[in-house]
Amino acid sequence: MPGVAQKTERFAALKGMQSGLVRKLLRYGAGSVVATICSQTTFLVVYGPLHASTTLSSALAWMAGAVPNYWMNRSWTWGRRGRPSVTRELLPYAGIILATLGLAIAATAAAAAALRGTSIAHPAQTVIVAGVYFLVYVVMFGFRFLLFDRLFATRAPQPEGR
Repeated sequence: MPGVAQKTERFAALKGMQSGLVRKLLRYGAGSVVATICSQTTFLVVYGPLHASTTLSSALAWMAGAVPNYWMNRSWTWGRRGRPSVTRELLPYAGIILATLGLAIAATAAAAAALRGTSIAHPAQTVIVAGVYFLVYVVMFGFRFLLFDRLFATRAPQPEGR
């Protein structure tokens, strides 16, 4: 049977892991809030007053959120420094976020198509379609966290300048 010291040591290690995970989730969440504000604002402006397509609106909104999200997650949430590796970091990151963009484009196009021809005014349609765009990212939040954690946390940091 494990002794009291061994149990205490295991508990302390588990508690440390949990607090690290909570801190990482809070940082990831804060970065996601910043990215969401950038992204949602862009979507609302481009789709609403500019009357752009859902595809163009989603793509521009995605870009507005993806850039700050990448740098905040990489440096603040996972503590990565230095030049990122294209093959080990940037391409997998791009794959993850492009998949989310594809889901957002499909979901917003479906929502816009369902609303087309209804008596719902354009401003209300804009809010509904923007809500669908937002919902995609809410649903993907946890899944993306797990993927980003594997991407950023399991790789040894690259030396400066490489």
